[in-house]
Amino acid sequence: MELLIFDVGGVLRDTSEAIYEGFKRGFLQCGLDFPFQIREVWHLRGLEVYNKSSEAVKGLLAVLREKVSLWEILNRPDAKKILDSLVRKWVTEEDSEMVERIRKVYKEYFNSEEAGRKARIYPDVKPVITRLRKSGFKLAIFTNASRKTVERDLEGLGLENFSVILSEDDVKRKKPSGEGIKKVMEILKISPDKTAYIGDSCVDVHAARDAGVQAWVVLTGMGLKIHLEKEKPDMIFRNLTEIRRFLI
Repeated sequence: MELLIFDVGGVLRDTSEAIYEGFKRGFLQCGLDFPFQIREVWHLRGLEVYNKSSEAVKGLLAVLREKVSLWEILNRPDAKKILDSLVRKWVTEEDSEMVERIRKVYKEYFNSEEAGRKARIYPDVKPVITRLRKSGFKLAIFTNASRKTVERDLEGLGLENFSVILSEDDVKRKKPSGEGIKKVMEILKISPDKTAYIGDSCVDVHAARDAGVQAWVVLTGMGLKIHLEKEKPDMIFRNLTEIRRFLI
């Protein structure tokens, strides 16, 4: 392995509080209750299509109207099927404007400086990144977040450790497309068989598969193990420290 491409949220930094607060503000501004826990909103985003903010809003709205436990649903292997069914039952075309309003409130908050102060770089990230770079690995970032958000939230990590940093601003198609991963490999002239994409959600596995690279996931982020295992990634690690021990 020569090239390691990292996702950001759930891999390098914990953005669970910022994500939770953004959706909460959107729901409250629309006069809706928001009885969810941080972990519920966080892990909902790790479940395939619900990684998209608009789909996450629909999922939360459907669960709210059904008056059931989101956490209980998420811990079932058929969670996506259940949520899809609830969305079809409870979310209609008449909700489109409200869904979009909540999404915009969420996005505006997530990109704010206040949200940035809630994001935390995981404790093992800096020593692992430093060790990998010194050991000769090429390191890069590809994320669906904006470049502004990446630079804000990874300040202090040392962005110079990464040879390439690509965000949603640099691609036409976000994940689950592998466009960004392919673009990193093209820039660094490294082949797919020598590359791994390190993510934390089902969408990350799909993107790695689309790009033809190794799909590695860590359990520090959005994806619950019960759902990640169904996607059959090449490797599952508890955290970045395990990846470092595996490689060095």
